[in-house]
Amino acid sequence: MKSLGIDIGGTFLKYIYKENNQFTTGKIYTRDIISEGNPDLIIKEIKNIVEKFKPESIGIAVAGLVDKKTGRITNSPNIKSLDGYPLKENLEKIINIPVYIENDASLAAYGEYMYGAGKNSKILICLTLGTGLGGGAVINGKILSGVSGSAMEIGHTIIQLNGLPCHCGRKGCLEAYVSSYGLERIYYLLTDKKLSSSEIISLANEGNKLAMESLEKFSEYLAIGLMNITHIFNPDKILIAGGIPEYYPALRDITVANLKKLTFPLPFRDLSIENAALREFSGAYGALAYGEKGGKD
Repeated sequence: MKSLGIDIGGTFLKYIYKENNQFTTGKIYTRDIISEGNPDLIIKEIKNIVEKFKPESIGIAVAGLVDKKTGRITNSPNIKSLDGYPLKENLEKIINIPVYIENDASLAAYGEYMYGAGKNSKILICLTLGTGLGGGAVINGKILSGVSGSAMEIGHTIIQLNGLPCHCGRKGCLEAYVSSYGLERIYYLLTDKKLSSSEIISLANEGNKLAMESLEKFSEYLAIGLMNITHIFNPDKILIAGGIPEYYPALRDITVANLKKLTFPLPFRDLSIENAALREFSGAYGALAYGEKGGKD
């Protein structure tokens, strides 16, 4: 079977193609396309990938809530052009293949459960740290998507009353601190200088004290989010995916140390925290598996 998984993020469109258990991955820079505010341009990019590989099934991970009843995307703070857009319906008309869509963080968790570091986990939580912050859960092999399709919006839980503004329009969301733009804000508040998250990470890896201090503060906020998750779900594994933990490996150990100070000893005892094995392609792998199963986990 020839299958395709696509992960639409705020900066990159990532894909993975599978044929005869051989995998081909790739990514396309889409921030400029997304900034145009025209969702048809995203469809065009997907159409090009489909025409290249000619898959029999296609799954799509997308940043935002996917309404289970209508299939439309709602509340996509970092890809505003997709808000309310019938991506599944319009795409199926063009490529003539059934399309199965789910939240990107949910599919990142599912991808890790099927192919990566989450195999055999009973309660698996996955956080995706990128342009925004997503959360996904796989419990006993099943994606926790909620009644409407809006479960696990960890990034939009409030950790600071009247805190920093979030892209969703609220204040004090975890994402406002734990995301690429959150890291940029933390660094700016410390230095009064504007740098991209990748530049901050590069400086930290070179031993720059203020960059390292920014990531330490970032980790403190992340640990608060993980504490809340641990106390609610009592998971056996939490995976951290995305470019920030990938390019700054020290983040995991710093976060575990911070989390240990905050969390009850009992759930911490049985918890393993790791970086996602599939790295930035966790969501694409999950979309691949989700599409192969016809939208069923």
